Parts: sequence; C-alpha cells; structure tokens
Amino acid sequence: MAGQTGSEGDSEDEARARALALLEATHRFPCDYALTVIAHNRDVVTEAVKKAVLEGQEDTGEVGHEMRASQGGRYVSHRLSVPVRDAAEVLVLYARVRAIDGVVTVF
Repeated sequence: MAGQTGSEGDSEDEARARALALLEATHRFPCDYALTVIAHNRDVVTEAVKKAVLEGQEDTGEVGHEMRASQGGRYVSHRLSVPVRDAAEVLVLYARVRAIDGVVTVF
C-alpha cells in the first residue's frame, strides 16, 4: 500500500516519529553522531559519501572519517563522526547517504 511501511502497516509519519523519539532518548543533541556506511570500494562512491555527509556542515564542526577496506577489497566501511544539531538532522543524513548508488547499508 502506498504511504505505508513495515509489517504492521505503519505510516511513514509514524515510523519517522518513532525514529525521532528513539534518537532523542539515546542522544543528547547537539552531538557528534556516529555513523557507519558499508559501500562498494570505488572512488566515486567514497566521494559521494563524503559529499553527502559534509552537506550542511559548514558551521557545525569537523567530520571525523575513517575507512577500512574489506579483506577482499570489494567493500569499504566508512566510520564517521558527524556533528548534528538534532534528531531530525540525523534522519536527513541517513536519507542522503542511503540514496547513493553503491551504498550497501547504513547504521
């Protein structure tokens, strides 16, 4: 059904409200938010991840970024520390990163 997510048929608004409540319960904003992105190990994907994370960061602080390639070298783990003002900014960050072609997962 359009506009519904999850097995119980929750609306996107309800899912967003739960995600915001969880973030607010587990973090004190503003803060440096830890984000891990698993992606294909290609320069174009790495640059897109960096660009997505840096978007809107001009005046909020420095982004920490550590990369580790998988044993076979096909994938890379981007471990980031991103300054965020509030829980809503975290959800926007997730959406930007998930939209990148070549990103496998974000957590």
